[in-house]
Amino acid sequence: MKHVRAWWPFSLLVFGWGINTIIWSPQLPYIKYAHNDLAMVGNQLLHSGTIVLFLIALLAVGAVLARQSFRLTRTIKLWLYTLLTASGVVLVDWLVFNQFNYHRLYNALLPISRNVAPLATAVIIASGLLPWLRTKVNRSGALVGITLLVLPFAATSLFNQDMFGLLKGNSVTFYLLTLTIGALADQLNTNRRTTIKWLSAALVVNILLVAIMPDAAFRTQAAMLTAGRFTTPTFLPTVIIAVCAFTLFAKQLTRFTTVVSHPSYFLTGLAVLFSDPVAISRAVNLTKGAPNLIGQVAVILVLVILGIVIAAVLPSFANWLQSRWQLSERIDHCLTTTTNQSVDQQLMTVGRRVATVIWHRWPSLLAFLVAYVLADLSIYYMGNHTFFVKQSMLWLTAFLIFVTFKALQALTNRYWLSLLVTGMSNVIWIIANIQKMNLRNEPILPSELAMIDDLDSLLKMIDYHLLIYSGIAIVVVIVAIIALEHYNRAQRLTWPWRLFWLVLAICAFGSSAFWNHHGSRMQTIMTGLDDQPHFIHQAVGAKQNGPTVQFLNNVDITVMTRPHGYSKATMDRISREYNQTARQINATRTNQLKDQTIIFNLSESFANPDRVPGVTLKANPIPKIDHIKKQTTSGIMISSGYGGGTADMEYMTLTGFAMCNFAQTLSTPYTQLVPYLKHNPTIVQSFKYAAAIHPYSKKFYDRGTDYPKFGFKKFSYLGSKQYPIRHQKKIDRNTYMSDQTAYANTLDQLKSHHGAQFINLVTMQNHLPYNNLYNGINRFHATVGDGTDPAQVENYAMGIHYTDAAVEHFIKEINKINRPITLVFYGDHLPGIYRNSMKKDGLKLHETDYFIYSNPAAQRQGARKLTRSTHYVGPNDFIAMAAEQTNSRVTPYQAMLTRLYHELPAYALSPQQNGTNSFNSAPEYVNQQGKVVNYSSFTKKQKKLWHDYQLVQYDITAGHHYLLKTDMMK
Repeated sequence: MKHVRAWWPFSLLVFGWGINTIIWSPQLPYIKYAHNDLAMVGNQLLHSGTIVLFLIALLAVGAVLARQSFRLTRTIKLWLYTLLTASGVVLVDWLVFNQFNYHRLYNALLPISRNVAPLATAVIIASGLLPWLRTKVNRSGALVGITLLVLPFAATSLFNQDMFGLLKGNSVTFYLLTLTIGALADQLNTNRRTTIKWLSAALVVNILLVAIMPDAAFRTQAAMLTAGRFTTPTFLPTVIIAVCAFTLFAKQLTRFTTVVSHPSYFLTGLAVLFSDPVAISRAVNLTKGAPNLIGQVAVILVLVILGIVIAAVLPSFANWLQSRWQLSERIDHCLTTTTNQSVDQQLMTVGRRVATVIWHRWPSLLAFLVAYVLADLSIYYMGNHTFFVKQSMLWLTAFLIFVTFKALQALTNRYWLSLLVTGMSNVIWIIANIQKMNLRNEPILPSELAMIDDLDSLLKMIDYHLLIYSGIAIVVVIVAIIALEHYNRAQRLTWPWRLFWLVLAICAFGSSAFWNHHGSRMQTIMTGLDDQPHFIHQAVGAKQNGPTVQFLNNVDITVMTRPHGYSKATMDRISREYNQTARQINATRTNQLKDQTIIFNLSESFANPDRVPGVTLKANPIPKIDHIKKQTTSGIMISSGYGGGTADMEYMTLTGFAMCNFAQTLSTPYTQLVPYLKHNPTIVQSFKYAAAIHPYSKKFYDRGTDYPKFGFKKFSYLGSKQYPIRHQKKIDRNTYMSDQTAYANTLDQLKSHHGAQFINLVTMQNHLPYNNLYNGINRFHATVGDGTDPAQVENYAMGIHYTDAAVEHFIKEINKINRPITLVFYGDHLPGIYRNSMKKDGLKLHETDYFIYSNPAAQRQGARKLTRSTHYVGPNDFIAMAAEQTNSRVTPYQAMLTRLYHELPAYALSPQQNGTNSFNSAPEYVNQQGKVVNYSSFTKKQKKLWHDYQLVQYDITAGHHYLLKTDMMK
């Protein structure tokens, strides 16, 4: 009963405090109510009432803090306790709600300097100020002090100007004033009747002004913008009500201090929990989930009780925690001085003690400084030539280097050996990554660690001067280790600490195995640290994250989830079944792909803007291609990217595999999968000769590595000495090679190799950016929606107009060649210049143009226009479509692709996603009418076909490659 009597008055105040903080949050509807009626009046009066309870609670806090004895060490400890509590809030938010942001962690560790917890800051300051003030002010002086302190509230209320930085009750100044008033009010010995009179008068004035203000605001401004002018904690009558009420019931309101063991720490914890942005945001979200006001109040009641319990229990836990390292005693020893010393002597004494503490810990400080410098240099030399890099990645890299040092020290218990080996190995790591970036425009990846087995070959790739310098550096480091360990044996670790650092290092680096697990706690941490893996371009990831973090980003890569029923027997069954399907298809076909010339032409960012909702052009930029489309097989290709993802579309056309079947972490097979597979079945294997043409760098998307693995015997690219790009031409101010250049080189290839062949042509002319590229763009004057830049659309339209002419000329040229040639032309994705809603217009923003054209020689051999299942296709369909149009026989795998093409809707990554994501999304299916359909609508036969397709893709890319031992891919 004693505890109940002690707790309930203050608990009631805290409940009002919670109501005031949560219910009137902008995320809930009550503060937004803006109608000139009685409900508005009631709303304002209720708000004013909760503010009064909040102010009384603050006054009680100030009174309790003032009653404590003055000790500087307590203030320091309260600051540390604030960091612990705020960090605990961030930790709970991560573990329980799976939410994290490194700015929140910064706020928790730097609450004062970042000014995110003004109440906690005020409590810390008040813990040192108010006990001292209590000894200097007597009872008569307390009334004068209160009068002076309420003057800022009076001025703010009267002039409606925040001249004292009160910020409507959310500033350190406001909280310090209120806490100080509470401390002084606790010393008052006023007449009870007089206090009640002041309380009554202030209450009447407050009610009247709060009640009439909504109507006054509406009558003077015809709006409710100033309706809440008097419902703020800085309104003078409200402050007077709170002071009077507290004076009348101070004894009851502070009685809880008789049953709580650490009042200062309890109140500090309460201040953090009830003002921390993370805690408040989470409380508001939980409250929003309740169906009505009563339910919301009940949620707040539970949260308040939970907050009080945590604030009451946490000091004991913190005390137990600090006792393990005698932290409190160390702070007391460091900061406590004798009273007979002068102030400057006390400061000098404290300064010497602090310096001694820092000096005793110089080994760890030096090690972390080295780790920080190495981390900064590693990011700097990846091409991000500024030391003002992404701080979250810099700190994370420094931490990983530091725990590497500590783990090595734990193993050897040799400080200098561990520090110098860690430093030397990181320098080697940085240099190796620089070499890799220079050679291949990407950092070192985990899959390349297997190359260590061929160390001799790796060393031959390195400049011998660098090897000599490295050898000398290693010798110097070894001599330094021996000398330093002999003459200065710094910092030995005890066994518990050695075990701790080993476990921490294992957990830190081992956690990378879960960084890309969708929805996992570790992924939340990395996303919150602003880690952007950039799997689509590893070099960009290394520049932004540093080589260490980017390396670890690539540890957790799942190629594809194992489909149900995968086994050797299943794959044998699939091979037999589609062998039979191939025989049925081939019974009516007379040609062979190997006797044809097939050109897959990926036209960079090619898609008619007229299909984009809200975009209208003055003229059609592609009339010639539209005419070609009417004469031959054509339609819409559903892209799996928007504004990017070129290599993914190219991969799908060459292999027939679907991006939507891969795991979420495999977003770019060209860089994450193809280089590391021994077998990459593609359409290329159906030809005796294949060539690739790309008027750009071979390093982009690892094409220089991937094309030979696909079976291409020739690759023409910019910078190639063996197969250079000829006929180089750029248009106006566009820095990329024109499509005319691309087609001229393709014609050269057709003329230089007289037999049948496969050509993969990837253009670059219409790649971003789209600013001020061409002259005469007014002919394609654009009308666009909000946010879209018409000049960019017009420049883009002019670019594809040049493509239009180049394609027409190319087709005229191949018509003159007396060999069967079939051109598969397709846009890979739309340019990322349209600011339409992806949720509303997602499908339209993923529709590109395609056509399949066979020249007269091919038509004479039986090539024909396709008329079925052509309106909407995916890039995966082009292999089957090219074979069908040229009347060519198919392999069992191509027979499967043929069935997929005819029997299933087009499939792609969800068009609701914004193309160049770091993670894949689920598949979406589009039928021949351009409508999205669900997998649940598939027939049993269709579902079996889709599952067989997934099994084949898994077996080839992530499984045991059973099909490579059968005739399936031949």
